[in-house]
Amino acid sequence: MDNYSSQNSPQKSGNNNALKAGLVVMTLLSGGLGYMLFQSKETVNNQQEVISTKVMELAQTRTKLDSITVQLDAQIAEVQKLGGDVTELQKAKAELEQDKKDLSKRSSAEISSVKAKYEDKIKNYESLLATKEQELVKLREENGVLASENQNLNSENSTLKTEKQGLAQSVEKEKAEKEEVTSKNKILAEKVTKAAALKAEYVKVIGINEKGKESEEKRYKAKKLAKIKIAFQLAKNDVTEQERKTVFIRVLDPDGSTIFDSSTGSGNFTFNGQELAYTTRGDLNYDNENLYIEMVYSRGGTPYREGKYTVELYAEGFKIGTGGFEVK
Repeated sequence: MDNYSSQNSPQKSGNNNALKAGLVVMTLLSGGLGYMLFQSKETVNNQQEVISTKVMELAQTRTKLDSITVQLDAQIAEVQKLGGDVTELQKAKAELEQDKKDLSKRSSAEISSVKAKYEDKIKNYESLLATKEQELVKLREENGVLASENQNLNSENSTLKTEKQGLAQSVEKEKAEKEEVTSKNKILAEKVTKAAALKAEYVKVIGINEKGKESEEKRYKAKKLAKIKIAFQLAKNDVTEQERKTVFIRVLDPDGSTIFDSSTGSGNFTFNGQELAYTTRGDLNYDNENLYIEMVYSRGGTPYREGKYTVELYAEGFKIGTGGFEVK
């Protein structure tokens, strides 16, 4: 029994040592692998952080360019509204749009290489915006002055229009008053003129035969009527001027036609704006004393035909009396 125990003891000790060595190796391998895994994870984290940073920088650059676009559009619109020159602003906007287009083609990996370039461009755009804003301030002030001047001009223009309207109304009123006065004066003048018109009273026609014998009848025989005498009295009128007057006599035949013969003194005169023929005429001196007038007319041998004849008397634009006779 003792001999058996002494033979197994060294073998057992060797196995323990091998086990321990295996454990050490396993521990070392595990630690190395863990370290390697840790290092790999750290590297990935660093890479992700770098990528995130580049993506953020790219987004910020795009945002700044978009913001500058909005500001440029606003300045262009206002400058145009105020009547300023937008050439430089429009040129800058075209360049900006191209920069945005180029940037959209860049990857996040390329942003580091062009970051400084775009930062310089952004600074230049911002500087241009600041400069144009100062110009806009002046342009606003100038337009404010112009607006004020325009307002003053509009106010003055409105005042002038009001004054013109007032003057026109005054002129129209004065014109209307003048026309009214003229109309009244005309009416008054017509009344005065009518009042001054001569008036023939007691108009009668006396027949005269070839022997010169006169007769006053209601009806005359044609063969016994060589001449006619028109007798009448001019009534007294204190308004009528005492001066030489002309009396026109129209003898109308049964058809209403004026007996006219220039060889016996017939002619034309104006009455109410129209030209009328007269048979004979006579001049007299009016002295406002109920003047009695006799005017003789001869047809020069032409007989009167049967019918009723009308005698009309005119003087100074008025019809002053009528009479008549009949031939059988």
